Amino acid sequence: MKIEQKLDWTLLRKKAEINDALGRSTRIKRTLRVFLSNTVHDQPWQLAKKDASDVDVNTGKGVAGWVLRIEGRLLDTGNHRLDKQKTKFSELLRSVVVEFDKREVPTFPEGNIVEWHPKRGAKELDGFEILRRGDQNVKCRVILHIAHKPERFKVLSPLAELISIREGTRAEIMAAIWQLVKTSGAQDKEDPTVVRPVGGLEHIMAHGAEGLRFHEIPEIITRFLAHPDPVVIPYEIMVDKEFNFHQKCFDIPIEIEDPLKSKMAQLIAGFEGQAGSDIVKLEDKVGELAYYARDLKQKRDFLESFAASPYAFIHNWLAAQARDLDQMLGFQIGAPGTNGGSVREEDLRRSDLFTLPWVDEGIAVYEAQRATEKAHQHAVQAAQAAAQHRQ
Repeated sequence: MKIEQKLDWTLLRKKAEINDALGRSTRIKRTLRVFLSNTVHDQPWQLAKKDASDVDVNTGKGVAGWVLRIEGRLLDTGNHRLDKQKTKFSELLRSVVVEFDKREVPTFPEGNIVEWHPKRGAKELDGFEILRRGDQNVKCRVILHIAHKPERFKVLSPLAELISIREGTRAEIMAAIWQLVKTSGAQDKEDPTVVRPVGGLEHIMAHGAEGLRFHEIPEIITRFLAHPDPVVIPYEIMVDKEFNFHQKCFDIPIEIEDPLKSKMAQLIAGFEGQAGSDIVKLEDKVGELAYYARDLKQKRDFLESFAASPYAFIHNWLAAQARDLDQMLGFQIGAPGTNGGSVREEDLRRSDLFTLPWVDEGIAVYEAQRATEKAHQHAVQAAQAAAQHRQ
């Protein structure tokens, strides 16, 4: 039983520690490396002799074209725990936009802009491929919107000048605002929940406003937040060779949540899922059985004590019952003649008990009772003396 109680206590403590860790934002700085390349197919220089019968415009077979590849991966940090958690390229992006030049609609009906946005439930990808027709070099711009975790925001003017932050998380921006309020003395002296338009805060408040409540600050701050600027990578798709790789790779610093938190969340979900419900039911059943066993043990000890010495058992049992009744009623049971039966022994040990107003009243009542008893005794004695005189 003790081992089981210790195990339950350890599990509850670990669960509380994990919940506390999940509530805190644990950010890890990583580097995302992006690669750009393209391949070509069916280009005129690749075909020694073109046969018109081998070309199908509808399916694209035999038509000159190229494939643009956008790939990315996280660089290793040297930390085995972090590096073994593989993250797909698409998990680190909010969206991807590719803009092509010199691809007019009549000739190239696909359009000049290609966009990708994540969809719930879709499979994560290590890269993107864009297939297009063409036998000429094409310049393009690859626009990557990074998905920081926790989400980061671009701070717009004039708030950016006030807190000296151009980009940061919502928590960092709110902390900077609170620091500005404290240093500028904008907090109202009489009502601390009000912020006055001083120290530059008047530039983010409504014109003519005398102040605002603390709970209104997040709403005001949201007006000056925008998504961070995307990463723009220029690239020229070359069709004069079979494989073309960008001479540079691009390293993008990002912040992500600690991968360990996902495992911690799965562990908590295991506690709270079907298995967790089963464990709770079994623990309740174990508690009921333990209470039943303890109740049976008390009954057994009770009967064994009675069988061993009935007189001593009943005497001790009555004394215990009297003591319990004394504690419930607040009276000193068993010595009514000593202290009147209404004062507890522990109160009698306190000297300040006899300095209370009830002492004078008690003395007066006692003296009145004693005078009444004396008068009654004198009356009885007088009656007896009168009866003897008549005889």
